[in-house]
Amino acid sequence: MATNAGIGSTLARAWNLLRHNWIIIVPSIVVGACSAVVATVLARSGWLSWQFFGDMNEQGTGAYWAFVGTVVAMALRLVAAVVAMAFTAGMAAAAWSRGRAYLADGAAVFRRNALQAFFALILLTIIGVFAAALLVPSFGVSVLAYMTLMLYAMPAVLVGNRGAVDAVVESIGLAWRSFGVTFVLVLLIIALAVAGGVLGDLLEHLPFLGQLLSWVLMEAVVAYATLVVVGEYLQLHGAADQAP
Repeated sequence: MATNAGIGSTLARAWNLLRHNWIIIVPSIVVGACSAVVATVLARSGWLSWQFFGDMNEQGTGAYWAFVGTVVAMALRLVAAVVAMAFTAGMAAAAWSRGRAYLADGAAVFRRNALQAFFALILLTIIGVFAAALLVPSFGVSVLAYMTLMLYAMPAVLVGNRGAVDAVVESIGLAWRSFGVTFVLVLLIIALAVAGGVLGDLLEHLPFLGQLLSWVLMEAVVAYATLVVVGEYLQLHGAADQAP
């Protein structure tokens, strides 16, 4: 079973891997840029509504196209998320395996597991909606429990080659057996995201390249968090396989 010392080792090793494999942040940057371009083109052409299912008060043809535009927007976001996660997780796993990661590693994972990753993302979204609905009555416990128990679901799909449902089940099992370690990891990731967001906001105020630097920083945070989660998943998954 992993220990807190193991978490420290994972954090340090993940940082070292990221320093030597900056290419891991490239897929998210490229996908984000392409998504922004496509969304801008659709929005300016009048084919895209970012409102949830459009304007419910609108009738006729306008309402139809608002609805279609929203569905297109949601589909684009899901596809972009799957591509970014598959490439990043695949490259992270390769980095942990041999110390070096290449775009081909991410492409192989995407080809192999993209469909199940899409299903898993939808399933996680549905579960997340229920957790969010219980946020107030549970005093936030539902969301923390969701983040903890579902932490290894996407690595289980993309790295462990599980189906969507099996990945969720495996994530719950791994997180439950190492609940304290996984919960600490979730808190660390939240702290990392907050710190990255604050630093990113500061960078945005720099002239000329401020927004670009902020964007790259946030993608580096995502890549590092992915390396940490994938590394911890590989440790827990290996320990589970060795258990009698």
